[in-house]
Amino acid sequence: MSEQDRAREAVREAHRTRRGTPPALVNALKLLGLAVVLLWCLFPFLWMAMTSLRTGSVALTDPNILHGPFSLDNYGQVFDLGFQFALRNSLLVAALTTVICIPVAALAGYALARLPLRGRFVLLAVTLVATLFPPVALVNPLYQMYLELQSLTGVNLLNSYAGMVIPYVALTLPLSIFILATFFAGIPREVEESAKVDGATPFQAFWRVVAPLAAPGVGAASILTFVYATNEFLLAFSFAPRDLNVQTVPVFIGTFQRVGYENPIGQVMAASVLVSVPLILFALVLQRRIVAGLTSGAVKG
Repeated sequence: MSEQDRAREAVREAHRTRRGTPPALVNALKLLGLAVVLLWCLFPFLWMAMTSLRTGSVALTDPNILHGPFSLDNYGQVFDLGFQFALRNSLLVAALTTVICIPVAALAGYALARLPLRGRFVLLAVTLVATLFPPVALVNPLYQMYLELQSLTGVNLLNSYAGMVIPYVALTLPLSIFILATFFAGIPREVEESAKVDGATPFQAFWRVVAPLAAPGVGAASILTFVYATNEFLLAFSFAPRDLNVQTVPVFIGTFQRVGYENPIGQVMAASVLVSVPLILFALVLQRRIVAGLTSGAVKG
């Protein structure tokens, strides 16, 4: 028997085996695999939510998350400490960072993807390398620069939103540019040419035709930027450590004080649950936009 005949026989045998498998068993195995993946991904959130409801030291000493007592006292204590102000500050800083970063990244990514620039691949590579720059190296220079700026102009960026938004934009902009440049490069040029034939200016073609088609990239870059600005701790702790008017949630959680010998794990988990809710809602809202962007345009035939 030749090699080709053996290969055909193996394919036929595979088809016979597949036909012999009951569809109900296949569906059951798929559902089981999906359940395992969901449990693996969602268990940390379940543990966090259940721990936030447990009181006293039992949250650390007893690994059984279903063992009480349970109450909402941790949430009340978190709000008594001023968590609502920290959450407001985190959302404002993250929103400002996203609103500034994404339009600039979209224009820069579009230029890198469409304009005949020399060395644009080198620019993209340098942009991607900039994302690997460690934020810890910025703390001391930025702090000194803020002090010098205050002494020269009287503008105080310490304990302010601007003092955090400026470095956040600088740190998230390179990755956003890379993501959006990749999406813009994948959009056919015929889409823009068709819009220009219909009388659109280059900016109108970008804004009304190309940008909606790049909605998946815009959504992905927005989510990454928003989540980074919400979760960032080092720069926020260095530039706004104590003032509740500008203190963000990671700094608020990181500066919880022990009550005697008791570890405030319940309060920490309660604050983590509360800050996760707006992030999940933000991702769900952008998910609709991403799906709409995949079907919101086509080349005219």
